[in-house]
Amino acid sequence: MMTERLELIEESYVRMEGSWGATPYEKRFIKVSAWVNPDRERWQGGFEVYSCNEEGKYDDGYYGEGGLWLDDNNYLVDYDGVGSLDTRIIKWLDELGYINPDEKCWFRKQLNEEE
Repeated sequence: MMTERLELIEESYVRMEGSWGATPYEKRFIKVSAWVNPDRERWQGGFEVYSCNEEGKYDDGYYGEGGLWLDDNNYLVDYDGVGSLDTRIIKWLDELGYINPDEKCWFRKQLNEEE
């Protein structure tokens, strides 16, 4: 199977959050990159999300990356690297059929909250 890829740049409100609290929201350009390939045995996907200029060049601001894991049915079951997976990535994976249609699925619930 071919590796699917997502590449987009959008203006978004972002903030950093940790055990220390959170920064205020600010509007920035964000580049979202993701890939998924269910034929791989480990790290079946990954992502990178960072603040950038309008052309996509990293601007030394926000940055996050991590991995995506699929189950035997090729549904997303886990991710690592950030506290919450960017909804744009979840929507993209859903369009490709990698989000379980079961309403009890955590990622499906995330999508339903966005509607």
